[in-house]
Amino acid sequence: MNARRGGLLQAAIIALLLSYAAQSQAQIQPQSQPAAGSAAPTAGSGEPVLMTADQLNYDQNLGLIRAEGKVELSQGGRTLLADMVSYSERDDKVTASGNVSLLEENGTVIFANYMELTGGMRNGFIRDISFLLNDMSRGAAAQAERKDGNRTIMKKAVYSTCSLCESDPTRAPLWQIKGREVEHNESEQEIKYRDAVFELFGIPILYSPYFSHPDPTVNRRSGFLPPRYTSSSFFQSAVQVPYFYAIDDTSDLTVTPQYSTRQGPFIGADYRQRFAKGEIQLDGSVADEDASNDTRGHIRANAAFRATDDITYGANILRSTDDTYLSRYSIQDRPSGNTLVSRVYGEAINNRHFASVNAFAFQNTLERVRNSTVPIAVPVMDYSAVFEPGDYGGRWGLDANMVSLSRSEGPDMRRLTSTVSWSQPYYAPSGEVFTATAMMRADGYWSDNVSQSMVPGSTDGANMTGRVLPAVALDWRYPMVRDAGRMRQLVEPIVMGVISPYGGNRSDIPNEDSVSFEFDETNLFSLSRFPGYDRWDGGPKLNYGVRMAAYGENNGHVEFLAGQSLRAKTDDTFTEASGLRDQFSDYVGRLTVSPGRYIQLVDRVRLAQNSNLDVRRHEMGATLGTSTNNFTVSYADLVNTDYLRQNERQEAISATVRMQLSKYWATEIRHTRDLRDDGSLLNFLGLRYTDECFDIILFAERTFTVNRDIQPDTVIGVRFRIASFN
Repeated sequence: MNARRGGLLQAAIIALLLSYAAQSQAQIQPQSQPAAGSAAPTAGSGEPVLMTADQLNYDQNLGLIRAEGKVELSQGGRTLLADMVSYSERDDKVTASGNVSLLEENGTVIFANYMELTGGMRNGFIRDISFLLNDMSRGAAAQAERKDGNRTIMKKAVYSTCSLCESDPTRAPLWQIKGREVEHNESEQEIKYRDAVFELFGIPILYSPYFSHPDPTVNRRSGFLPPRYTSSSFFQSAVQVPYFYAIDDTSDLTVTPQYSTRQGPFIGADYRQRFAKGEIQLDGSVADEDASNDTRGHIRANAAFRATDDITYGANILRSTDDTYLSRYSIQDRPSGNTLVSRVYGEAINNRHFASVNAFAFQNTLERVRNSTVPIAVPVMDYSAVFEPGDYGGRWGLDANMVSLSRSEGPDMRRLTSTVSWSQPYYAPSGEVFTATAMMRADGYWSDNVSQSMVPGSTDGANMTGRVLPAVALDWRYPMVRDAGRMRQLVEPIVMGVISPYGGNRSDIPNEDSVSFEFDETNLFSLSRFPGYDRWDGGPKLNYGVRMAAYGENNGHVEFLAGQSLRAKTDDTFTEASGLRDQFSDYVGRLTVSPGRYIQLVDRVRLAQNSNLDVRRHEMGATLGTSTNNFTVSYADLVNTDYLRQNERQEAISATVRMQLSKYWATEIRHTRDLRDDGSLLNFLGLRYTDECFDIILFAERTFTVNRDIQPDTVIGVRFRIASFN
């Protein structure tokens, strides 16, 4: 039972309802004739009380005020209705009877047949009470008694968040909790149950002789969270029972032990704390596997602080004892790639200036990569500034980067880079847009133990070297727009010429940050296609393409972009699979189709520039439907273009169906398939029931991945959440 709200109602009923009645009666002038209404300020709150009744009488000898017939008391957004309300000055007793109801400011409605309050409103009694809270949860009790001004004791109480059946309100709700006695202690902010029975569909499921939880005045308090159950080949049967510990108002700790029938014990912990100018979150886990007798685990830390409005600093740490632990134990929010990144940083942003200092450590999870060869980057410093435009709209920019890489096994490298750039746009009267760009970049390197495995053709040893990389470019665009009834059409040819010297990629310059890259429509019109600094896309080249679009009503649109790059000569800086090595590059393009809000298709492709137009890369995604009923499919045919894993090709398709079967039932089906090996990668089926009472999820998942100790597995699980308990 969510006695956090249910239990407080007794205090509200007795302490508020009757106090309003008593205060209003004590200040109304004695009358012996029918009264239509009266208003007076209350002694306690200072707010006026409006009272109406069919009959209002005052017996001065007995000290008794009595209001009868459609009695209504209103004060500060609260309204009390009753057939009769009386106040005895001699006994200091307030009573209300006959169809008593109280509407609170928050929307809670309380009903009763009889209520009385004595002892300076510290003690009271109420009979046949029921209530409807603002979240539509409801409850009832045969009677309630208030003691010592802070304790409310209910007899034969029941509580549920479920709505009653419209056709048969006498039927038991989907779930409810019954208690022989329920006590709300306001000073302890605790609600306690004795002989509590949890019923599901009117059938008793669980019994507890004693049960307690915080009342609604408590935002958070220590206690057990809902358990989670799964069944899999690896764990066999496993159950997690999290415990939440509220340390104070700014910090908490969640401990999650897991018990399984096949593996050893597992325990996870999550610590959170907020500060005036930041927050931290630490989580970790430890597992002891029975089969391998190994102790495995992970640790993660995230911290973010703000020193001033312009300066922030923090850390993101993630480490694991081994490569497959996070996937094997399904650790939440694990990275999707093959590298665990740990970072400590500081950043400053002031108008158009940005500066950052970082320290990186990496843990690679690939089987064939030794972590002794993975570098540590300390420090990595960046600075960027964009200055105010000049009289003709031109802008100057300044960028700088410094990095220091070190390995326990392999090459070390220090690099300092600075770039000065200038950009000038010009808008011709004919509608053409010209943008002239000039840049000068200078790089300085100190490297040691550079091996041929890092850069083919390099020489071993230590050296210091540098380079200067100038480039100028002119970008021309001619956007042509036409209105065609309810549609607006756009055709925009784009041509960009770039002039820069050949070279710059000497064998004594290591390649640390440009090992992997992809040529596509996003970098077709870039000065350099490499993502980092260590490789330079030099030589004269001409980039050209066309962008076409049509925009209709109701957000419907079609967009198309395609282009190619022409080099002055072939360049072996790029790999064969990159699509940029030949004089004419591959064709790249993107098509987006969205006839309306319920349909969207995105297709990205790279085609060989030969006569067959062989597909080198193809990515497609489509979404059909609404947020509750939809079908999504994604297809990818990819070729690795980095220097270490050239020509490794992957082709897969993934589809997801989500359907709202009825008002309460929904399902989700997912399937991922490897088209190269013609085998499944993932099958998932989930069924969910959600209403105002509870939320239950049943799921079954079959994985086919083989990665060292990760083998194909079938996981079946259930998650159950009761409204107002979680």
